[in-house]
Amino acid sequence: MKNAFTQSPDIEVGDGEFVSAPDFFDTVGASLSYKYMPLLNKVNELYSFGTINDPVDAGYSAFDNIPKELRPYSSSLIFAKNQDHMDFLVGNLRESMNTRAEIESSGMFSMFGAEFFDPINYISIPLRIAGSIKATAFASGVATAKVVAAQEIIRHPVDPLSTTSETVMNIGSSAVFGTALGGLMSIPANRRALAAKNAEAEASKLAAAVEPIDGVEVDPNIAPSTFTDSWLFKAVTTPMKRVLQDVEVPNIVKLTLLSISNDAGILLNANRQGHALKNSVFQNAKLRDGEWVQTYDRLTKIWGESTGKGVSKRLDYMQDRKSFEQFLTDIDAKAMRGEKPADGFEARVMDELNSFYGTWETRLTDTGLIGNRGGLEREIAYRNDILKNTNKSLKTAKDKEIIGYLHGVLRKPSAKIKEAQESLDKISDTKVLPANEEIFRPRYWDKDRIAANRQQLEKIFADWFRENPEGFVFVKGKGYVKTKFSTDNDAINKRAIEAVDNILGLKDVTDFDAASFGHGKSKHLKHRAIDIPNKLVLDFIHRNPVSIMKAYTARTAARYEFANQFGGKDIDDILNEAISQMLESGMTLEKSFATSVDIRHMYDRVAGTVIREPDALNQKVAEGMRTAAQLGYLGSAGVATITEPAKIIMEHGIGPVMRGLFNILADEQLKMGAKEARIAGEALEILMGSSHLRLVEDMGNNPLRSNYMDKTKNAFYLLNGLAPITRIFKDFDGMMRSHTLIDYSVRWTRGEASKMEQEYLLRYGIDLNTADKIANAPWQKSESGMYIADTEAWTNTIEFPATKAKIITGKTNRYSGDRYMPAFYSNDKDTIHIDVDYVRDVMWEKRGWENPHIEGVNPIKEGIINTPDDLVTFVKMHEIMHSLNTSKSMGIDKRTKKGKADYENAINDLAIAEIEKQARVSPETVKSFRNALSSGIANTILMGTPADKPIITDGIVYIPMRVAKQFGMKEDPSYKGYARIENGLLGLPFQFYSYALAATNKTMAAYGHGQLKNQFLGTAIAMGLGYMVLDIKTPDWVDLSFQDKFARSFDYSGIAPIHSDLIYTAMATSLALGGPNLTGGALAPRYPQEENYVDAVTGLTGAGPSIAHEYIRGMYNIMSGNVGEGTKEFVRALPFSNLWMIKDLVNKYTRMFEKEVDGNFGRY
Repeated sequence: MKNAFTQSPDIEVGDGEFVSAPDFFDTVGASLSYKYMPLLNKVNELYSFGTINDPVDAGYSAFDNIPKELRPYSSSLIFAKNQDHMDFLVGNLRESMNTRAEIESSGMFSMFGAEFFDPINYISIPLRIAGSIKATAFASGVATAKVVAAQEIIRHPVDPLSTTSETVMNIGSSAVFGTALGGLMSIPANRRALAAKNAEAEASKLAAAVEPIDGVEVDPNIAPSTFTDSWLFKAVTTPMKRVLQDVEVPNIVKLTLLSISNDAGILLNANRQGHALKNSVFQNAKLRDGEWVQTYDRLTKIWGESTGKGVSKRLDYMQDRKSFEQFLTDIDAKAMRGEKPADGFEARVMDELNSFYGTWETRLTDTGLIGNRGGLEREIAYRNDILKNTNKSLKTAKDKEIIGYLHGVLRKPSAKIKEAQESLDKISDTKVLPANEEIFRPRYWDKDRIAANRQQLEKIFADWFRENPEGFVFVKGKGYVKTKFSTDNDAINKRAIEAVDNILGLKDVTDFDAASFGHGKSKHLKHRAIDIPNKLVLDFIHRNPVSIMKAYTARTAARYEFANQFGGKDIDDILNEAISQMLESGMTLEKSFATSVDIRHMYDRVAGTVIREPDALNQKVAEGMRTAAQLGYLGSAGVATITEPAKIIMEHGIGPVMRGLFNILADEQLKMGAKEARIAGEALEILMGSSHLRLVEDMGNNPLRSNYMDKTKNAFYLLNGLAPITRIFKDFDGMMRSHTLIDYSVRWTRGEASKMEQEYLLRYGIDLNTADKIANAPWQKSESGMYIADTEAWTNTIEFPATKAKIITGKTNRYSGDRYMPAFYSNDKDTIHIDVDYVRDVMWEKRGWENPHIEGVNPIKEGIINTPDDLVTFVKMHEIMHSLNTSKSMGIDKRTKKGKADYENAINDLAIAEIEKQARVSPETVKSFRNALSSGIANTILMGTPADKPIITDGIVYIPMRVAKQFGMKEDPSYKGYARIENGLLGLPFQFYSYALAATNKTMAAYGHGQLKNQFLGTAIAMGLGYMVLDIKTPDWVDLSFQDKFARSFDYSGIAPIHSDLIYTAMATSLALGGPNLTGGALAPRYPQEENYVDAVTGLTGAGPSIAHEYIRGMYNIMSGNVGEGTKEFVRALPFSNLWMIKDLVNKYTRMFEKEVDGNFGRY
């Protein structure tokens, strides 16, 4: 692998030109695009813009808008109906030109080899090769020519660049290839393998530049397309869609929603305008997972070193995890008790955990989430602004309902200002620590341990209260005041009992507002009622540092990012502002409330606070049903995911993906891609225990919980393949996406990125300025031309100046006498050569810059080279200065010893000056890249996000008060104008819809917006892989018709899963109710369905009720005397019975048991 800092050996830096031919896989992609994209583009054009007979937009002149350089192709552009149509045609034409340029630049062997990837060439190959090689080859050539002739008849009229002579040549060359392929197919396998090795590999990229639109008001609406404007998209309603596609909602309110929950899953008008939206709370919070995982990875390394055995870990499945976690738990307990580390390993563990929580303490303090003087003063200031603006609105308001609402708004800021002022009067400027508390740690009470040993905790509390009689209590009208409590034993014991009652009454011990942060202080000191040090209650709190870091991040990150995004304001403040903005725009109060409900629910999802009553009976029953359904029905879930490489191809293009697949053999590159994904908070499902969320709705997913059932589910998702396959696909997409993001950024800064590529980057939050910084960051590039990010090396590194010299990394193979030259500039070839590894290792150890070997050359001044990476940076900058400044241009005669030294000193001075003045790669650029990487992976290897799901999937329903009050329901305090119903059973019908809902936004909408590459080929591959899934899942004795195979392959392909599932569900429900097959018999249901009203009900109510019905039916049959049948039904529904590796055996033996028992039951 080359270790380049800016460009590969084949590519020049800055304004340089590409100097190499396309590599083999680019040629494959270009060849397939040349043949199939014109037809696909034409279909897309007809679908999006109609036929030639449809009217042209009033006042639009196509001819006047044809770019000058494309006037020779006016005949194919003159029929554009509007500017969007013209942009579509121009983009296709430029892409076609680029494709042809790649083909023309490709070598003969590459073009010949590319034909092996075209499926049409195989249609005419005889399935049984008979006769001589010569005869078979000739027959194949003639047959292939016939098929391609038919293809060319279709392609020629829709390809504006096609000529008659080209068509004739294509047919003739296909005959030649068909002849060769037919002969190749008849050669023995060993000779074919040898013949198929002829492929060339180099790098190339060329695309049309489309300038983004500047100076336009940001439009956050979903970009229009035939699909996103249709009922097919809108019918799957979600809070995000409702707000963004509502023309009444002002843009500023839509931007507020996007600032909270945008996942970059869908193209916005803002992106088409050339705007990149700032990353949302949801996206930024996701990155924080990468932080705790980096700490976790370092801790595993320390533990491995301490044992002397290293760490045995594959895909986050870790041997002896229990010992590792106990190692951490014991050391962290020492830290909380204030004990010194026993050795260097313990010291490093304490330092890692202290650093992790110390960073969070600073963040929470800076945003005012932990009380400090500055935060409280800021809160008072912005709440006074709220009062001022609300009073201003009251003066002009006329509607009685609006006036009543505004008076209600005034109450909260007034109360909050008073509370903040009281806290400000009492707070000190330094940390407020309980007695003997020395470090910052969150405290999550272990309710199970407390319930089992309640009296012991009560005694600990009583002793603490006795020794520390002062504390804060809430006094009505005064807020939280410092109080000296009674020292009477009965009063103390009563306080201790009440304290334990309060802890056991917590609905969610991980909730941000319920957590103690170890310093005993929160925003307004209101959690100081039990200001007892952690060291005294270690037996009653969760202590596993891994679980606590995970839970802490899950619950704290979103709250912090929200406060950071909105200047310390809380969600109520933001909603009040949004409602005021909607009222000012002319919306009714009722409609404003409805929109605020959608925004608030999205916030609750992002913050992880949707479920308020996790211990309610309905939630427990629903959780039991969901778990049973998962373990009973998802035994082949891993098999169903094998269609996902098709989406990866559509995201990144066939050429790069093919290179990426071959690069998997270079294990180090895949590791780098996986590392980037991990740092960005992705590919963590195994470690987080969340693989099931790809397919299953589970809003009650407790980050601290690790009971027997959770461990059972983790084992299940390992055995069914979903967890490891998800990790592998995400690691691979991480590698591919690092390449794509850097590739598009480089192309954009050179003016070579297509409109689609620019919009793609903008959708992921990367504008031209950020793209330029990414393009000049110190990424690496592999031998095959794949960009590798290594963002850990980016922060505060140099952006290098442009040079036309080609930079080549690796062994230089150049010597001056016996001395190896690890870096030099070749004036003759205009190339810079750097052996980065040698510079970083050998040169760093020799420290030659402190005492240069050339007489008269000065040492490099202090502060420039402090690390091996600094040395590499300086050497590279030194050689770039050589390429830009000759001795002649500087007036130096370097033929003399002094002149040579003067020239080197001058070059060193220029390099130092450039390093000192150059902008650094900022942490913000790194964050933008990682955010794009994280969101992109999640939008490819799909799992439903808050933006994808209808509210009902959470088991929540909001009822307008005009209806709710008729039934005696009260308004929910957090959802103005609405009553709220929470019941876990309501979400059961949608349990397995997570993936399907995500695909509607991330796949189907991407088709409509043109945000995918190789759509035709990707769709074909998805269908092929879908058929593979069908073949694996379908028993041999089931005979499907062609149309059923096609429909089921489409169903499994993942292209439109929500709509295909609805069709099959409706078909099965109709048959279960005694109705007709809704397809008129054209398609069969997924499973044989007889008339059965119970099946109709369970089919609509979801997998949970369905599995429960199977248990009940099995038991009923057993009790009714049908022991064999009942046992068969019951056993097949049991957890793990449906696993792909044992399913056939379970079915076989239960059938045998049924036949034996029921056939002979009478004699027992």
